Amino acid sequence: MTSPAETSPAPPAPPAGFDPLVFWVQHRQKVTLFAGLFFAAALIYFASEFMRTRKLDAAGRALAEAKEEAALRKVISDYAGTAAAGDAHLLLAEKLRKAGKADEAVTTLRALIDKYPDYPLISGAWTSLAATLESQGKQDEALSTYQKVSTSFATSFSAPIALLGQARIFKEKGKVDDARRLFDQVINQYPESMFGQQAMRESQQLKK
Repeated sequence: MTSPAETSPAPPAPPAGFDPLVFWVQHRQKVTLFAGLFFAAALIYFASEFMRTRKLDAAGRALAEAKEEAALRKVISDYAGTAAAGDAHLLLAEKLRKAGKADEAVTTLRALIDKYPDYPLISGAWTSLAATLESQGKQDEALSTYQKVSTSFATSFSAPIALLGQARIFKEKGKVDDARRLFDQVINQYPESMFGQQAMRESQQLKK
């Protein structure tokens, strides 16, 4: 015979006054409407994610195949808002600079910076802009742009390049102490890197 201690407790009784059948009869239209809206929202979300993935894949393929200026411009226009379009800006600017079209390169880089502030390589875009301005002989603009990189993107891969760019401009301006200070900063912060080694050579030349 089962003792009272071994008897399983009875399940709790439903709240007094609550009848699931009555609830369904009274609210079935609202429940059905909510379920339909949820299904439609889920369908839209998955459809948009599918289209976004397809666009990103297509953008990556188009960028990989883009070799000439026209093809890069097409990636920029056809896949606006994607990382591939950002990469195309950088590649196009480099081609334009090598072709002696520095003004167009500057315009392309400024468009990248303005339209893609969250671009993963945005510090590289700023650095490329500074280098292009420097190649045009616009030392003051280049200097302020390099300073933007070294302060706003101090932990990025572009920071030592920007510091070396500043030091180089100060050296050309005859501001040896400022140049030496920046070379020393690169040596101290990046001692084992190619940037640190370059700064060491530049600094030794200043001493001579």
